[in-house]
Amino acid sequence: MAIIVNNAQTPAPKIAILSDFIDFYDHAFYPRGVADTVWDRRSRNDMSKAEQFLLLENLGLKVPEHGTVGEVYSKLKDKFSYAETIRVVVYLDEFAHRGEGKILAILGDALRKYPHFYCSRFVQSEPSFPGIEYATSYRHLQIGRRSFWLRYSGFGSWMSNHAKEVEVEFLFERHEGHGLLSSRAPYPVFAIDMVQSGPWLYAVDFNTAPGLGGTGIPLSPQEIYQLVAEWFASNASNIS
Repeated sequence: MAIIVNNAQTPAPKIAILSDFIDFYDHAFYPRGVADTVWDRRSRNDMSKAEQFLLLENLGLKVPEHGTVGEVYSKLKDKFSYAETIRVVVYLDEFAHRGEGKILAILGDALRKYPHFYCSRFVQSEPSFPGIEYATSYRHLQIGRRSFWLRYSGFGSWMSNHAKEVEVEFLFERHEGHGLLSSRAPYPVFAIDMVQSGPWLYAVDFNTAPGLGGTGIPLSPQEIYQLVAEWFASNASNIS
C-alpha cells in the first residue's frame, strides 16, 4: 500500500499502537514487532493540565481562567466580590483523563486545602436545570485530516463524559477549515472538549488518546488506520 502525500506517492509506514486501553479499530494496525512506527496512544501522557491550557490558547481558543488555586483567586477577586464562592475544577493529578484526578470545589475551600494545585474556573454548561446534576459538552474530534463534532451529555454528575449515564451524539463532520487545528496540533488523533456558556465556547480539555468506540463516527477501522498512517507519512520529518 502507498499513500499520496502532496501529490507524491509515499510508501505507507507500518503503524503499531502502544496503548493502555482497547478500541474497536485496533486490529487494523500492525503488531509492534513488525511496525516501522509506534503510535503512543496512552491515555496518561506527558502533557500536564497547565500545558494543555497553553496549547489551547496557542490554538486561538477561548479558555476559562486557570493557574494554581492561589493564582486563579488573584485573577477573580478584583472582578467579583463573591470570588470565594465561585466553583473551580482542581486537578489533583494533572496528567489524568477520563474523569479521574480532578474534583469540583468552592474556590474559598480550595484556597485553604489546595492553594498550590492547578485549577480552572468551572464553566457551567447550558442548559442547566436547578436541582438536577446534568452537564453537556461539545467535542472536536480530529483523526488525521478529518474532523468531527460530537455532543456529550452526562446525567448525575458535573462531568459530561464521566457520569452515571452518558449520551454521545454524533453531530456532523466539518469539512471547512478542517486542516487548521490539525496542522497546529502535532498529534494524529486528538480531541478538544468545549463547554458552552452564554455565547462562548470554552475549551477545557485536550486529549491525545480519545476513545472512538460508541461515537458514531462514519469511519471503518481500515479508514482510521489510513488516516493515521497518512499523518505519520506527512509528518515523518518532524518525528524524532
